[in-house]
Amino acid sequence: MQYRTIGQTGVRVSEIGFGCGNNAVLMVNAPYEDQVKAVRHALDQGINFFDTAFAYGLGKSEENLGRILNELGANPVISTKIRLEADAVGDVKAATIRAVEAGLKRLNRERVDFVQLHTRVTLERGMDKRFSLVPKDVVGPNGVIDGFKTMRDRGKVGHFGFSGLGDPKALHELVDSGEFHGFQCYYNLLNPSAGQPVPKDFSALDYGLILDRAAAKGMGAFVIRVLASGALTSNPGAGGGGSGQTLSPGSDYPLDLQRAEKIKAALSVEGKDLTQAAIRFGLMNQKVSTVLVGFSNTTHIDEAVACSGMPGLPDERMAKVRKLWETDFERVKI
Repeated sequence: MQYRTIGQTGVRVSEIGFGCGNNAVLMVNAPYEDQVKAVRHALDQGINFFDTAFAYGLGKSEENLGRILNELGANPVISTKIRLEADAVGDVKAATIRAVEAGLKRLNRERVDFVQLHTRVTLERGMDKRFSLVPKDVVGPNGVIDGFKTMRDRGKVGHFGFSGLGDPKALHELVDSGEFHGFQCYYNLLNPSAGQPVPKDFSALDYGLILDRAAAKGMGAFVIRVLASGALTSNPGAGGGGSGQTLSPGSDYPLDLQRAEKIKAALSVEGKDLTQAAIRFGLMNQKVSTVLVGFSNTTHIDEAVACSGMPGLPDERMAKVRKLWETDFERVKI
């Protein structure tokens, strides 16, 4: 296992991170003994970064992860995330503090290395089914950052981050604030816009090279959805992509499946090789601190860990992939 430093924090993490989210369901719904087996195996393979959140099973992921790590006597780098809803608007700072305290209680830990805002950030508050904050709610007075700093001063958290989902302009404002140490970055072979140039009319959401912008501010980056909800795996039907929820606009699962077929042809890969190519792509960008992968079993862990230290994808095949990006996958539509 190779390790990288998260931005300017000095925190060293494994290139492959253990994603404890809903997509792979392991840390939410699997039998406890399977969860213990997977976490122990990941630790044995050198994985030292675990990412969880309240939103994963409404706290179940945090509870299970905390219980297992305590049982194993392990102390890896842990990141958890808080999700604020509309009732937080009256006092965002206080709501942030309460949410962090609740997460620590579920994890049964005194402190976490990273705490991240899980709520989307947009240019206008979203008050409908999917609530969102605006940048001033986050970095303005009495906002999320003030809450995070209070918890840091109490010795409860080490560093701050946010989920890089929402309006790219708003996300860039968070980066430019200089208040964050890292962020979760939507980045994969089907939508590389966080770290690779794409045409102006690219049909998936353009994150505007936010990886470069964040690195210039000394931030680390935790890549999410490197497998595009399973579209870039040997068994797309098991990836959770059929849930109906689109994490990033323009990356609808049926459309991503069509894009994935073109990626497979460009890279000349199938099955496990496709999955590993997707992970290797994430690791090719040196601005990336870790690639978060959701695991369903120990075999998945081994396949992902094997990517650490592998060479990047061949130049001639990446040239074909870039041609797909430049042509917006030849305008593939459903």
